Amino acid sequence: MEQTNDLSFQKFIRGIILVGFTLLLFKLILSGNITNFIAPRMLPFVYFATGIFLIMGILQIWRSDSKKDLDIFCDCGLDHNQKSSPIKSLIIYCLFLFPIFTGFLFPDVILDSSVVAKRGINLASANASVEQKQASSNGGNEAVSEATDSTTSDSSQPKSLDELYLEGLLNSDKIEVTDAEYSKIISSVETNLDKFVGKEIELTGFVYREPDYQLDQFAVSRFTVSCCVADVQVMGTLATGEIAKQLKNDEWVKVTGIIEKGERNGQTLPSIQIKNLEKIEAPSDPYIYIY
Repeated sequence: MEQTNDLSFQKFIRGIILVGFTLLLFKLILSGNITNFIAPRMLPFVYFATGIFLIMGILQIWRSDSKKDLDIFCDCGLDHNQKSSPIKSLIIYCLFLFPIFTGFLFPDVILDSSVVAKRGINLASANASVEQKQASSNGGNEAVSEATDSTTSDSSQPKSLDELYLEGLLNSDKIEVTDAEYSKIISSVETNLDKFVGKEIELTGFVYREPDYQLDQFAVSRFTVSCCVADVQVMGTLATGEIAKQLKNDEWVKVTGIIEKGERNGQTLPSIQIKNLEKIEAPSDPYIYIY
């Protein structure tokens, strides 16, 4: 009888844990804070998991009241009468209960510059990838170059979507970097920097400075998320101007300026000469989602 009560209690606790995770997910979904942890494209999986947790939790609680021997004993030939250590069981269940309690008790925190200081900031991702491709392809680049020349010489050859997109950016009076196209625009500027020098650009982000930055220099930074905050990366664009001396880390700004060539650690990268800077409130959803 004691073994039966012990198994019933463990089923009840497991059910409570599953219901607890369900309620935590409900809280994050209803408050909209779920996107502080995962990308919007992952929401269908969260909805599915929430439903499964709820069903399994209810079943566990319902089965905990069952008195049928069939639920406890079987004909497998093994001894199921050994008692588990209460302390061991308590530690195991606390491992599951801890994230539930902390999820309800502590406020949801958005990533800030302290994370950047640990993970580092990426100021020239596109340039780096291009250089790696060039180094790995070697002689293959000559063939690609010849093919490109023959293509461009034929005016009847239709342009690719990337070429049309690049032309659109170059022909615009001012490049406005939106959240939806943030990665695409920044990558286009980095890989075609010579063409963009002198163009006006406007972008938003939070202020971040590396310890060796000049006083009039900072990075207009954004967190990029592919799946969840576990894979978060930081993209930044250098900006220079006297007004930068008045800024502190984590302040959100809208920067308008002229694209110039900058250099850091021996690598050429885009830099913005600030024409106008406006402090703004942090957006409700501060992340850039990469698909």
